[in-house]
Amino acid sequence: MIEELRPDPDELLRKIKHEENIKHQGKLKIFFGMCAGVGKTYSMLQAAHAVKLDGKDVIVGYVETHKRKETESLTENLEIIPRKKIEYREAEFEEMDIDAILQRKPEIVLVDELAHTNITGSRHLKRYQDVMEILENGIDVYTTINVQHIESRSITVNEITGISIHEKVPDSIIDLATDIELVDISPDDLLKRLAEGKVYIPEKTVQATRNFFRKGNLHALRELSLRITAEKVDSELINYKHEKKIGEIWKTTEKLLVAVGSGPYSAKLIQWTRRMAYNLGAHWFAVNVETGVQLSENEKSNLNKNIQLAERLGATVINITNTDVVAGILQVAHENNVNQIVIGKSLGSNKFQSLWRKNISNRILSESGNIDVFVIKADKSVNSDKKPKIRVHFITSKLNDFIIAFGVVAILTLICFPVSQYVGYQTIGLIYLLTITILSLFLGRSAVVFTAILNSVALNFFFIPPIFTFHINKIEDLITLAANFVIALVVSILITRIKKYHRVLTINQRHSVILNTLLENLNKATSIKEVVAITRQELQHSFNADAVIYLKEKEGKGLAKRAFGNSEYNLIKDYAVAVWSFNSNEIAGKYTDTLSDSNLQLIPLTTIYGVWGVIGVRFLNNKVPSFDTQRILKTIYAQVALSIEREINNDKRVESAQNN
Repeated sequence: MIEELRPDPDELLRKIKHEENIKHQGKLKIFFGMCAGVGKTYSMLQAAHAVKLDGKDVIVGYVETHKRKETESLTENLEIIPRKKIEYREAEFEEMDIDAILQRKPEIVLVDELAHTNITGSRHLKRYQDVMEILENGIDVYTTINVQHIESRSITVNEITGISIHEKVPDSIIDLATDIELVDISPDDLLKRLAEGKVYIPEKTVQATRNFFRKGNLHALRELSLRITAEKVDSELINYKHEKKIGEIWKTTEKLLVAVGSGPYSAKLIQWTRRMAYNLGAHWFAVNVETGVQLSENEKSNLNKNIQLAERLGATVINITNTDVVAGILQVAHENNVNQIVIGKSLGSNKFQSLWRKNISNRILSESGNIDVFVIKADKSVNSDKKPKIRVHFITSKLNDFIIAFGVVAILTLICFPVSQYVGYQTIGLIYLLTITILSLFLGRSAVVFTAILNSVALNFFFIPPIFTFHINKIEDLITLAANFVIALVVSILITRIKKYHRVLTINQRHSVILNTLLENLNKATSIKEVVAITRQELQHSFNADAVIYLKEKEGKGLAKRAFGNSEYNLIKDYAVAVWSFNSNEIAGKYTDTLSDSNLQLIPLTTIYGVWGVIGVRFLNNKVPSFDTQRILKTIYAQVALSIEREINNDKRVESAQNN
């Protein structure tokens, strides 16, 4: 099974683009700790001296020693870039001088306190944005950060300590880091350092131990920092396995996977997996396998709801294209080192269907190897008034297909019967086989199987002696008839599979063309208006949709009322939903479970630097977009967000240059 797994084309494309983006970027190393005082800056300076001895060009961009003698001594013999002085409200402040660093262009620069907020008048709002600019210029950065400053953990830290965290960095900074070094000491040792005055001055130490630095808080913060470090190590492990093409599951940490479909029981499986993941403290994935089968509008709606449920409950949602559901599920499991799969047990069974193929549950059980599988019985209370529909692939054709099949066989029989005495019934059998092959390109599988049955009946009754009977005298004629029927079935199955693969490949190719065209056009854009116009053009051309875009206020944290794009969509009700989407950084509006009365689907435009605005999309056919469509739209929205961020920053640079 492992040898048969193939990489997802979309994942390969993503990795190639990622590698191209980071090829010319500097590397980021983070010295990470549970809180102040664990020794992050000290460890960073020690590492700087070590690489300097190896011949590296290292400078200090910004280091805060807090007047600790041991730390200050380590800044000796290191080149220090003078800080930039900025006046604000009749006071003078010091910040890191980015221009001086870029002009000096060292191999490595030390930047302390990554989550720091720069003083008004600086080039960037946050220091991590300064670091990003340095990295983009090919310079490696060593930096420090505490666990409470990671955006996704700041709320948890607030709940634990009761202290609000104002300085934050996006989680993507952790993902960007090529190396994280955990600087860890026990809570008892840290409290001892506090008591000795090695962290804060004595007056501040007493206050700190009564509030943030209580022993219980420190244990909780330490666990958070260990978990984040473990997640980063796990990510590096997965990358290593991919590079070395290792398909086996290494049970180094608990990971769960649940398949998400359009069925009525997916919601229960998602909720069960979430509870289990919470109890284990494990990461979990919700996987949708796109097989190329067309879904009804009701099925699309159910699938979207199930995926939204998984996202709300904290799953990493993955969409993969594979004509075989089981192969797709196991591929995701192996690629992400998942060691536990959750599947559902159907209430009913289809004995006729089981004659020619195993159901998904049985196949996963038999093909999962050393992955643990949990089989959850479906709840009878879920849609108990409606029995689950079992998709039988054997019955997939429309009535017209059967009529066409019958007509073709009847006409072919009428044509061949007068000439059969000249060409022989063996030749007629080959003609029937050729007909089935051609019909397989146009008709559904069941209609092709129906054609094979009709061909066998017609060949036996009209052509194999004695004619006009179903009696066969010769064993070789019986073998010929059986062989024709089996070959017809095999041909129909193979061609049907080829058609499904062709549809899947067509979808992937279409996505690639759309993204390449969009990226090429967005890269040429020189203003926000051009970005909006290009976005609307692509939505109209490829998705029969249109959009309006609201941007973040130029000065402030709210969403501006001015709208770019289709002005007809700029309604008070939709703007209110857009504000909610902006503030919560979540999708809302039509086709969602949040503020669904809106005429638009509102999606926040987010980059690693925050939310830059909201795009409101309206699908002109008023149909629920398929998950496959939503997947590519998410990629488009991400690219639009990056382009808007680029244009806003360009405008700021122009204004700054004009003011200077």
